Amino acid sequence: MRRFLALLFVLALAAAACGGSPDDNTATDTSAAEAGAETSEPGDESDSEPDEGQTVDEEPEPEEESEPEADPNPLGALRVPEDYPTIQDAVDAAVPGDIVLIGEGVYNESVSVETDNIVIRGVDRYGVVLDGMHSEDLANGIIVFANGVAVENLTVQNYFSNGVFFTGDYDSDFLLEGYRISHVTALNNRKYGLYAFNATYGLIENSYAAGHTDSGYYVGQCQPCRALLINNISEYNTLAYSGTNAGGELYVVNNEFRLNRIGVTPNTLSSEELAPQRGAVFAGNWIHSNGNPETSKGGDIWELAYGVGMVLPGANENLILRNLIENNRNGGVAISFLPDGDVFWQATNNQIRENVFVGNGIDIVMVQQAPGDGLGNCFAGNDYTSSRPADVETVLPCDGQQGDVSDMIGIEFFAPPAADENIPYEDVASPGATDQPGMADPLTAPPVTAEVIPEFDTFDLDAITVPAGS
Repeated sequence: MRRFLALLFVLALAAAACGGSPDDNTATDTSAAEAGAETSEPGDESDSEPDEGQTVDEEPEPEEESEPEADPNPLGALRVPEDYPTIQDAVDAAVPGDIVLIGEGVYNESVSVETDNIVIRGVDRYGVVLDGMHSEDLANGIIVFANGVAVENLTVQNYFSNGVFFTGDYDSDFLLEGYRISHVTALNNRKYGLYAFNATYGLIENSYAAGHTDSGYYVGQCQPCRALLINNISEYNTLAYSGTNAGGELYVVNNEFRLNRIGVTPNTLSSEELAPQRGAVFAGNWIHSNGNPETSKGGDIWELAYGVGMVLPGANENLILRNLIENNRNGGVAISFLPDGDVFWQATNNQIRENVFVGNGIDIVMVQQAPGDGLGNCFAGNDYTSSRPADVETVLPCDGQQGDVSDMIGIEFFAPPAADENIPYEDVASPGATDQPGMADPLTAPPVTAEVIPEFDTFDLDAITVPAGS
């Protein structure tokens, strides 16, 4: 390009010489310029510099492309407080398939959900806090009467009854179908932390509960429940997990139940329908260090099981498989009857298999319910050191003739705290609350309702192993 401009310049000088005066010296200069042009080598910088006064057209610099502005609401969410001042307002405006996205802040409200297939999500597990202030006017953090609803990535605390509560209708035949609780923290609610009742086809995962006078997690009155509780932590509650009259495709797996007054208690009570409790699976859980006096007291009946990792009072046909049950103050696993007013619920046909027991007061206790009769409860493949009756796997094998269970001599239990030593639930600690991860990409992750729960549909019990512990 520069060589071409130089040639044009030479031609222009030649044209000026032809039209000028014979006495003009321009022709001599032109010949010199032509000679220089002919002898210049490619790349010679002498050709690339324009003469003084010459104008060279410069190519325009490309304009910088401006980056598009980020979409402040890529999910098309109903946002609180940007679009709606309260969570309840946003929930009321939602239609099936919507996501309610809650910004950081403390929300002193009780939210009721009656729209199917919506997602309620906090932008930050710790920064989005529903707080009931222990007010009798705020019973539940979130109560859901609809199918397919998911609640995720937030904290519910200080409610007069429950943290998050999924429930069918008490007075009709409505059975709630489809629920999910993910990455939720429940703290110091007066009754239950995370609660599913008269509900089926559910998932509770990656959540944390502490400071409740009943249980951190509760599943009740469902048969079949078709539910999965996985990768949760429960501590500093009266009960880690309770399941009254709940069973049938109910899997409680890979959870950590620690430092509660009592650990895991599937049970039967007449106060709920579908008795007796039957047919749940508890596998791969780490159940340890229960018998914690720094907890709030629940009902008097549970004081009888203080310091036991897992109690099956009036429970039936459950599978207790490959759990690590250690350092529970009074006992590892106990199978027992449950007195319930005029009813005496027996525990029958439970299987305790392939569990590891370490450092419990007594590893395994089979309470006598009928003279010399194990009522089909059996033990096989467990790693344990102490039991009542002694050598329980020989006395009550899962394959073979069952023997006499009357050897109950020598059991000494630590008593629960005295009445004046009990801690109000409002003051119970939650030491693990700040260690829990929030969900990934809450601002952009597509909402997934609880119509379909792949984790339940693809669950593989055979893949569950005994946890390593700490």
